[in-house]
Parts: sequence; structure tokens; C-alpha cells
Amino acid sequence: MFDEDFQTVSANRLCDPDKYGTSMDQFFLFSCATWVLLMQVGFAFLETGTVSAKNATHVLFKNTFDLVIGALGFFACGYGIAYGDGTAFMGLNKFFLIGVDVCDFGFYFFQFTFAAAATTIVSGAVAGRTSIFAYIAYSVFVTTIVYPFVVHWAWTDNGWLHVGDGVHGYRDFAGSGVVHVVGGTCALVGIKIIGPRRDRIRNGVLIDLQPHSVPLLVLGGLILVVGFLAFNAGSALRVDDQTGAHGIAIAVSLVSTMLSAAGGGFCTVVLHYYRDGTLNIVACINGLLAGCVASCAGADVLQPWAALVIGIVAGALYQCGSHRMVKMGLDDACDAVAVHLCAGCWGVIARPLFQQRLGVFTAWDKDSGARLAWNLLGLVVIICWSAVASGSLFLLLKWKDAIRVPVESEIAGHGFEHGQSAYHELESEQFSLYTKSLAPRKHDLRHMA
Repeated sequence: MFDEDFQTVSANRLCDPDKYGTSMDQFFLFSCATWVLLMQVGFAFLETGTVSAKNATHVLFKNTFDLVIGALGFFACGYGIAYGDGTAFMGLNKFFLIGVDVCDFGFYFFQFTFAAAATTIVSGAVAGRTSIFAYIAYSVFVTTIVYPFVVHWAWTDNGWLHVGDGVHGYRDFAGSGVVHVVGGTCALVGIKIIGPRRDRIRNGVLIDLQPHSVPLLVLGGLILVVGFLAFNAGSALRVDDQTGAHGIAIAVSLVSTMLSAAGGGFCTVVLHYYRDGTLNIVACINGLLAGCVASCAGADVLQPWAALVIGIVAGALYQCGSHRMVKMGLDDACDAVAVHLCAGCWGVIARPLFQQRLGVFTAWDKDSGARLAWNLLGLVVIICWSAVASGSLFLLLKWKDAIRVPVESEIAGHGFEHGQSAYHELESEQFSLYTKSLAPRKHDLRHMA
């Protein structure tokens, strides 16, 4: 039952359906937001299954605490910068949701789930060697500063990238650039500055480390694919209209996302089989995710064949990016850069190329070229901003010697710094001795795993 005072307020002041949508629209938005939030579960499973068993508790804590940090940071500062009234550069109000109409809470909740996803991308890439203090620092920074500025530029009516030249501007339906390129770029910078895990280096080169639990990895990946369907469909923001336009956009988004994911998964399996002669499930999962990421920018404007082509290219880019990272000595624990940055960049470029009737490949006119130019400009801006901002923070943390866990923690595993191990059979005399050695500085968060 509603509180009587709330009923009275609701009776006297209904939400304007033209501005905020109907109750059906609000329910649709909350439902999609809940499914997007479930992607945090997918990330937790995928990252836990990918890393060593000795670090499982560490990864689970990070992904759980990501919700805490994301909720507080986006509430306090992130939403205001992203969607507050202000200049073409940033919002200047709505901090702590002050002045935000209750009718807009559904939109706020949906946008929070996107911010949490962008932050979690980074945690998977640098897993296995990053301190809790560093994780908290960059999670707060990404959620409250890095990501919200990009959102304001690209997704608000007065954002300078969105406005563009007044006719054309940067367009990114569900965040190939705004979410995934931001997260992937921050991840790449973090990987470079933090350095590789010690147990992955042999004779100065990176070796392959096998996932400790393929079932967890696959379960997490499939949950993420389901979450991407809500991620893209929910970006329509509304479902209830008499013309059916929003329903069509949602249907197109769902079909585009699934076909792109299928194309990515198929391509990576074929390429991996051609190279190694095995049908690799990990490659298939990452190909599925790369296809989903690439579909985000243009999910609402793609024909089915175009979505499939985009997914196939995304799968190939993932494979190339993953191998290139290893060749460069960059240790990405979950292949987050190859999945999110490589496929995200392609998604931003692919939208103006394949857009129905208006794309470069369909219209081949000055307007389609302008759309491509603005998306390319937006892509460069997003990468540069994310790299400079996150790089500044990571370098500061490295200078303060607060970015990596101690050597003994990295070798033995991080579970005991959380007071428990994910798998008790892994407890050994080595862990016990390590715990005792850590006791004098157990309250120093700078070096906690």
C-alpha cells in the first residue's frame, strides 16, 4: 500500500507523460535497468572464472563493492555532471539528486547501471595485482568524473558532441563509445601503468594462463549477453506510444544485438580453430561479447544483415586485439581491452557506415560523410579524454606506491587479506605464514589486495 501522503501528492501532481512517459514506460525502464544491473553478476562470474582460484575472493569483493561505489558516486556527483542543467561541457546541478523530479528516478536508475558497467570493465582488466585502495580510487574517479563528462557531451541535448554542427553530431545509441570505449581505454592505460602479473611472465614474455573455472566464465558470459539485450533495448527509454515507433526501435535493437553477437561468436570460433585446431569456448564467449559491444552504437538503425556483418568484424577485431596485447607485453586478465575498446571503436564507426537509408554504404552523400566524421571526432575525443584522465590517476597512485599489492600477496593469493578464501581447500601453510606477516600493516589500505 502507498503511504497516504504519497497518494495525496500523486493525485495532485501526476508525471507529465509527454516529458516522462507513461507508467508503462517507467516500468519498461525499471525492468531493463534491473537486467542491466544483473550484468554485474555476469561480470563477477566471468572475471572470477578467468583469474586464478587464489584470487577469486578478491575479484568477487571488487565486483560487489563496485555497486556500492557506483551507487554513491553517481548519486553524489556523476548524475549531476552527466545530466544536470549547465553548459555544453558539463552539468552544473542535480548533485545528490537535489532538484531531480521523482518522475525522473526511473531514468536516473537506468543511467546508474550504465555507469556501474563502465567501471567494472576496468576491474577485470587489471585483476590479480591491483590493490583495493587503487581499485576504490579509480572506481570513484570513473563513476563520478570520467564517464559522466562523456555522457554529457554525447547524450544530452546541449552536449557539444551531440549538437555537432547543428545538423549532424555524434550518435551512439547505447554506448559503444560512451560506455565501452571509455571503460576499455581506462583499462588499457591501467594495464600499461600497473604492469603484468608476476606469474604470467616467463623469460621476459607473457605466457597464457588458463581460466581456473570455465563453467563460471561461460555462465558469466551468457548472463552478460542477456544483459546486453536489455542494455540496448532499454536505450529506447520508452515503449508506450500509439504509433508503435518505440516498439519498432526496441525490436530492431534486440534483433541487431543478437545477430551481431552471433556473428562475433561464430567468427572467433572459426579463427581460433584455424589457428589452433580447437573449438575454444572462451574465444566463443568473448566473440559473443565483442559482437554485443559493437552493436550498441547502431542497434536501433541497422538492418539484420548489417548487424551480422558488424558482429563478424567485431569478432575478428577481438582476436587481433587480444593477440596484439600479448605481443606488446600488456597483461589483460579478462581480454577487456580487446572486447570493449576494439569492438567499441568499431561499433562507433560502423553506425554511420551501415545506418539504414542514411549510412555511407546506403546513401553515399555529403550528409552520410558528415555523420561519419562526427562519430570519428567523438571517438578520438572519448579516447583522449579517458586516457589522459585515467592516466593521471594511475600515475599518481603509482607515485604514491599504492597501485599494486605486495609481492607476497600476489604470489600467495589475495583471499586472506579479505579474511577468507573462496575455496577452503586452497588454504595452506604458505597462506598462514603470509597472513601472519601481514598482521603489522593489516590496516594499510594502500597495499591491500
